[in-house]
Amino acid sequence: MPRISVIVPIYDVEPYLAACLRSVAVQTWQDLEVVMVDDGSPDASAEIAAGFAERDDRFRLVRRDNGGLGAARNTGIRYATGEFLMFLDSDDLLPVHALDYLAASLLETGSDIATGNVTRYDGRRTRPSAMHRPVFARPGRATHITRNRALLRDRLVTNKLWRRSFWDAHALAFPEGVLYEDIAVALRAHFLACSADVLPAPVYVWRERDAGGRSITQDKARTGHLADRFAAVAAVRRFLAEHNLTAHIHAWDQAVLESDLTNFLDVFDQGSEEFRTRFLDLAGAYLDDVAAPVLDALPALRRVEWHLVRARRPRDLADVVEWDRTVEPDRRVVRGLWGHHLDVPLPRGGGRGVPAAVTRVRDEIAPRFRLDSVRWADDRLVLEGRAASPFLKPAGRFHQRVFAALVHERTGRRIRVPAAVTRTRVSARQGREQDWGGFRIVVDPALVARAGRLGRWHVEVRVVNRGTVRQGRLADPRATWVARVGCRAVGQDRYVAPLLSETGDLVVDAEREAARVATQSVRGDLLRLVGTVLADLGPDPVLLVTRRPGGTPLTYPVRTDRRTFEATVDLNDLLPPRCPDGREPALPDLPPEWTVEVRGAAGTFPVTAMDDLPPGRHPLAGREIVVMRERSGRLLLRDQPVAAFADLAEWLPGGELLVEGRFSLPQEVEALVVTALDRPDERLAPVEGSGTRFRARLTPERVGSLAGLLPLPKGRYVLAVRVKGGGDLPVELDTESPMVHETASRTFELDADPRGRAVLSVSGDLAGNERGKKAQWELRTSAYPAMRGRPLREAVFFSSAGGTRFAGSPRAVYEELRRRGTDLEFLWHVRDGQVALPEGVDPVRSLGREHYEALARCRYVVVDDPLPPWFARRSGQVVVQTWHGSPAALASPCAGQDGEAGAGERRLDRLAESAGEWTHLVSAGPWWTPLLREAFRFTGEMLETGLPCDDLLTPYGDPTAFSAPYHDALQGDPGLHGDPAAAGARRRLGLRPAARVVLYVPGGGPPLDAARLAAVLGGDHEVLVWRPPGVPPLPSRPEGAARDVSAYPDPYGLYRAADVLVTGDEAAAFDFAVTGRPVILHAADLLPHPDVPGPALGGADEVAGVIGDLEEVAGKHAGPLEAFLARYRPLADGRAAARLAERVFGQGWAKDA
Repeated sequence: MPRISVIVPIYDVEPYLAACLRSVAVQTWQDLEVVMVDDGSPDASAEIAAGFAERDDRFRLVRRDNGGLGAARNTGIRYATGEFLMFLDSDDLLPVHALDYLAASLLETGSDIATGNVTRYDGRRTRPSAMHRPVFARPGRATHITRNRALLRDRLVTNKLWRRSFWDAHALAFPEGVLYEDIAVALRAHFLACSADVLPAPVYVWRERDAGGRSITQDKARTGHLADRFAAVAAVRRFLAEHNLTAHIHAWDQAVLESDLTNFLDVFDQGSEEFRTRFLDLAGAYLDDVAAPVLDALPALRRVEWHLVRARRPRDLADVVEWDRTVEPDRRVVRGLWGHHLDVPLPRGGGRGVPAAVTRVRDEIAPRFRLDSVRWADDRLVLEGRAASPFLKPAGRFHQRVFAALVHERTGRRIRVPAAVTRTRVSARQGREQDWGGFRIVVDPALVARAGRLGRWHVEVRVVNRGTVRQGRLADPRATWVARVGCRAVGQDRYVAPLLSETGDLVVDAEREAARVATQSVRGDLLRLVGTVLADLGPDPVLLVTRRPGGTPLTYPVRTDRRTFEATVDLNDLLPPRCPDGREPALPDLPPEWTVEVRGAAGTFPVTAMDDLPPGRHPLAGREIVVMRERSGRLLLRDQPVAAFADLAEWLPGGELLVEGRFSLPQEVEALVVTALDRPDERLAPVEGSGTRFRARLTPERVGSLAGLLPLPKGRYVLAVRVKGGGDLPVELDTESPMVHETASRTFELDADPRGRAVLSVSGDLAGNERGKKAQWELRTSAYPAMRGRPLREAVFFSSAGGTRFAGSPRAVYEELRRRGTDLEFLWHVRDGQVALPEGVDPVRSLGREHYEALARCRYVVVDDPLPPWFARRSGQVVVQTWHGSPAALASPCAGQDGEAGAGERRLDRLAESAGEWTHLVSAGPWWTPLLREAFRFTGEMLETGLPCDDLLTPYGDPTAFSAPYHDALQGDPGLHGDPAAAGARRRLGLRPAARVVLYVPGGGPPLDAARLAAVLGGDHEVLVWRPPGVPPLPSRPEGAARDVSAYPDPYGLYRAADVLVTGDEAAAFDFAVTGRPVILHAADLLPHPDVPGPALGGADEVAGVIGDLEEVAGKHAGPLEAFLARYRPLADGRAAARLAERVFGQGWAKDA
C-alpha cells in the first residue's frame, strides 16, 4: 500500500495537465499513487492522463460523467488506498519536495494535517501568494486553529497533506454541485484536528490561467458565483455553532469580512445591476448575524464598505470601491481632531454621511518596511531602508523617529541597537521624490556572538510619527540579495551573518563553527570533503545534508582525529527522480539546494568553508552538482541543470557587455539568449567558443529583433547560452555588487538573482527629470501649458498602438504625405525606443518632454489610439482619429460580459473620453458612420474616406489582388507579379518561400492549440501566432512548429504574408478579409459575426482539415466575401489615405492628388 495518494480531478485542462502530472512523477517522495479522475473532460486531457498511466504504474485513471470538482475529488478518495491524502488541481503544480516535506512533518509530530505555503504562477514566474502570507508568517508544529487564528485564512485543501484515518473518522467529504468546495472542508478540518503543522516553505504552485478558460478563483463580478460563496462561508458559521465552538464565530466573521467576501466587494463597481442587487441581498442577510464588535475591529476601508452594504447604498459603495482603486495611498487619510480618518468621497455625519467611528484609521497606518542596503562597514552590520506608513509620509525632519532592537527568536531576549532617521527615496523603483521615512540601524556583531546569545535574532523597529506609535519586524520578502552580503568572524570560532528567513524577515544569525571545509573533490559519483575541526565533535559525528526548502536530512558518517575531519557524500542521493516520459519537469522552482551540518556531542552546527574554497561543478546524469561557499560562510550543495558559469563580465567602451565563461561539459554554442522575465520576449546575440569555454558580446542599445536593431526595452532579462542539442544553459554570475553602465538615455545593470543567474536590468528611456509621478505632474501642469502658448509648428505628430508600432492608418497617411512631397515635419510617438522609423521621421519619446511639446505645438495630430488624458486641443490644431474595430466592440463599448469590463472595452472608454478633442473621425464607409458617432458621442467632422490602413492590404488599388496564394506569386519576380511587402515580411521572419503560411490571431477566449495545428499540417506549412495587445501568451507545447511572432512590428505585414487567417479575434477577421484570402473562425474562441465570410470551426484537427483544401473554402465563400466587402469595406480600393490627405491637409501643396 502506498503511503500517499495524490488525487487529481481532471476537466478541460489539456494545456496544463502534462506539466501537472510531471510535477508529481518527480517528487522526492516516491512511495505514492496518483488517482487521476477524468470528470468527463471534453478535450484531450483524458488521453494525456492515460499516457502517464501506461508509462508509470503509480498512476491510475478513473473515468466518470461530469459532476464537478467536488464530485471528482470524492470519487478519487474512494479509489485512494494511501495512508495520507493530497489533493492537486490539474492546472497547478507541486514543487519537487512538497510531499517529502509534508509527510516528514506528519510522521514526526503525529498531527492530522500538515499545511504549507503557496506560490502563484503566471506561466513565466512565481511570486508568494499574498493571501497566504499572514497564514505562514509564524509557522509552527503541532499547533491548532484555536491558538493560531491566522489559520482561519487557510482555505485551500490543496496545500495540505491529510491523514486518511482523520479524514475517515470525521466523514469528511466535498460538497457537490457547487463552487468554492474548499472553504467548508478546510475550515471544518482545522477545528476538528487534534493538531496541525504549519510549514513556511511553499508546497503548492497555484497557477493563474494565462490562456483557456479562467479558473473559478479568477472569475469575479459574476452573479452565479455569489450564492455558492456565501453558502460556503455560512456553512462554516453553522458548523461552529453546532459544535460548541461559538467562541470562534466572531473571529470567523472578521476573517470573512476582511478576505472572503471582499473578492466581490472589490469589483462591485464593475458588476452588472443584477450582480449588485444579489450581492447586497446576500451580504445584508449575513451582516444581520454579525456582532457590532466584529465590524468595529475591521480595517477602516472595510468598515466603510460594509456600513454602506448594510445601509444598502449601492451608488455610494461603487464610488468608494472606485476611490480605493484609483486614489494614491498618501491622499487617502486626513487628520482630524480625534485621529486619522479615511478621506472617502462621502460626507461625514448628516443624512448621507458616514459616522466618524467608521472612517477612523487604526492599524492601517502601521509602517511598511523596505530594505535598500545591508552591508558591513568597519566591522558593523549596517541596515538601511525605509519604514513609513503609506498614509503618513514624514515630509519633515522631525515628523518621525525610529527605534530598533534585536529579539532572540527562541528566548525572546531583547538588545537595543542604534537607529536613526534618514532622508530616502519614497519609491525604490521610480521617481526622485524623497522624504524622512528612511532609517539607518547599526548592529555590533559582538553583541550577539557571546556565549548564551548564539542563534537567530530578528530586528524589531518602532516608528513614532507625530504621536502615532507602531512597531513590527523588519521584513522585505523582495530583498533576496541579503544572502550575498556575507559574514564576519567574531573570535576564533564564531561568525555573524544577515539572512532573509523563509517568511521574508531580516535575521541576524550568530553561529559557532564546528567544522570548516578546506578541500573538496569528486571521484566517480562520490564527493569527498576534508577540513578542520574547530569544536569537539565527540566519538561518532554525523554529516547531515538537508534539502532546502522542505527536505529531510540525509546522513553520512564523519571520520575525525579531533583536528581534521573527512566525509563522503554520494551525489546520486541529491539527484531528483526522473520523469517516466524522459522530460524535464518545467517547474518554476529554484534549483534544489542542500545545506550541510555536522551533528556531534555538543549539538548540531552548520559546516562552513574556507574563504578561498573554489566552487566545484561536477556533471552527473545530464545535470551538475555545484559545491560552493555561500556568502554567509556556510557550505552549500546545489543540484541544477547544466549551466554556463561566467568567470568574466565587464562593460567595454561603447556600451558593449563582454561575458566569458565555461561549462562543466564540452558544448557547441549557437547564440547568447536574452529573455525578458516579465513578458514573452527573446532576443539573440552572437556567441563564440569551443569545448568548455564561451565568449559573448552584447550591446543592449542595439539588439536584433523582428523590428530591427533596437535598444532592449525597460525590464529585467536573464542571459543564457544556446547550445546545439542542449537547449539554453543559464549564465551564472558571482558578483558582490551590480555592474552598471550608463548612457545618455538609459542605465544598464548586470547582477545575479537569488539563483545566481545573470540578470540584466534596463531602465526606461526617460531622463531623471522626466521619471516619476512628481516629474510627470510638473510636465503636465507647468511645462505643457507653457508650450501651448508658443506658435504651432507645421508638423504632423503620428501615434500608432500607443507608440509601439510604425503601422496602421497613421503609417498609411504618412506614406501618402511623403509620396506627395509635403514640406511638413514628421514626428512619431515611440514608447521606450521600440519602433524602428524610416529616415526623415523624428522619434518622440513617450511621456518625455518632447512628447508634451509635440502635442502642444504640432498643427496636425494623426492617431489610431486614445490621446493622453492631459491633451487639450488648441485653436488651429487638427486631430484625426483613425481608430477602427469590430461591430461587437462598438455595440457595447463600456461593458464586458456580465458587467466586467475587459481591456478592449476600457480602451474604448478612454477613446470616448478624448473624443471631444478630435476634429475628424475616419469611417470605413456609410454602414460605420452612424455607429461611430453614437459610440464615441462624436460631433465633429466624419471622414468617410475608407480606412487608410486598408491601403496597406490593397497596394494596387484592387481588393481582389491577393486572391491567389502568395507562394504562387512569389515564384516569379515579386516586384512585378507578387507582393514585395509580403516577400519582405517572409524574409524577415525567415519563412520558406514555398511554404503555405497560416496566421493564427487568438481572441480573449479559450485558444486554439496552435502547436497541434502545426503538427497536423506538417512541414509544408508555417504556423505563426500573433497575439493582439491584452491577449496572454499561449501555453507552451514542445511538439509542432508554431512560432509566436507577436513581436513583429506590423500586423498588416503579417496579413500580407499569410495565405490564410485562423482567428478568434473579430477585428482581425474584418481586417484580413480585405486581402481576399480565406478566413477561418475559431468558434471556441469567438462567437462569429454572421457576415464574416468563413467557416466557424472548433479544434485544431478540424481547422487543419479545412486548411488542406483552401481552394474549396475560397470558392465557397467568394460570394459572401464580395457582399462583406461591399457592406463593411466599400472603400477598400487603395486610395483611402489619398482621400484623407485631400480632405484634411488640403491640395495647395499636393503634387499628385
